[in-house]
Amino acid sequence: MDDALRFGWFIPTYGDSSTIGDPANHESPSLELFERVARSAETAGFEYALVPVATECYEAWISCAMMAARTERLKMLVAARPGLIQPTLTAKMISTFDQLSGGRLCINLIAGGGYAEMAADGVFYEHDERYEAMDETVTIMKDVWAESAPVTFEGKFFQVENAVVRPRPLQQPHPPFYLGGISPAAREVGAKHADVYLLWGDRADRIKPEIEDIRARAAAHGRADQLKFGMRLQVLVRETEEEAWEAADRLIAPAAEKLKKRRESGMGAESHADARMRAIAAETAGDDYRLDTHLWAGITTVRHGAGVMVVGNPEQVASTLDEFVDIGCSEFCLSGYPHDEEADRFGQMVMPYFESRLATPR
Repeated sequence: MDDALRFGWFIPTYGDSSTIGDPANHESPSLELFERVARSAETAGFEYALVPVATECYEAWISCAMMAARTERLKMLVAARPGLIQPTLTAKMISTFDQLSGGRLCINLIAGGGYAEMAADGVFYEHDERYEAMDETVTIMKDVWAESAPVTFEGKFFQVENAVVRPRPLQQPHPPFYLGGISPAAREVGAKHADVYLLWGDRADRIKPEIEDIRARAAAHGRADQLKFGMRLQVLVRETEEEAWEAADRLIAPAAEKLKKRRESGMGAESHADARMRAIAAETAGDDYRLDTHLWAGITTVRHGAGVMVVGNPEQVASTLDEFVDIGCSEFCLSGYPHDEEADRFGQMVMPYFESRLATPR
């Protein structure tokens, strides 16, 4: 199905809350929380679950392995961070996970939030160097999965000699690669290697030229037909539009002090995508953070990362997502607060609008 849609959810391995920035409503990270969210996502009809990577998060690979063992169909979108683990070992981890989970694995290529964050883990690459290392890492992994003979590679960041990786991945030729980012370096690596390019929320008319640019870059690598596009969005759906906007306002109401800290912190300072989120927050500040009729940037004021939220009743949320489908998106990686409850609401109230177009029927 060329027009088939895929939906992913998010497991908050740093904890969860019904109101951001309110310690009284914060649920600490735990196996019980992760499993509850994962099972809600699976029941709702989400195909995969994104697991984040940050200092405050539980380790992503271990968390994903635990969740794969506690669900039936849900795939794990796990982060691969070039430079932290040697490419051949990363390849072996991926193929082992893919085999043991029955093909329930996708790979999220992460360059890191900034120099300081990576330096704390012992990686000292500048922004564009991190994408060069990513290019070499993925090239090596693809080679060792595909070649029957031992692989030798000598690059700027990595050298391997007579590398052999077993087992091979169950998914062929390998699990799908996801990549997000809007810098020229990110776009180039994504165009060369990604199966799905995830763009952070903005108005559809501003996302469209970005898709066109990345698709043109992919065409230069002979991959124009191989690259799909998706949106990384927050979502909040209620029975009525009025209820939805009231819930959105409550979501960030306790976070005034957090907003100040967010503005003063250097969190995500080197991320072009995070800089875009801060710019959107500033752009919409005078309009209650309304970016579009049903797109809201309020969360960008209190957290880093993808913060644009789709807000409305079920029909309005579905219609807004369809605006992105119309410009070429076929995937949506969503999240909402608290994550188990919002997954349930989306599955019951919005997923039926897309039932006939799902790549994997519920």
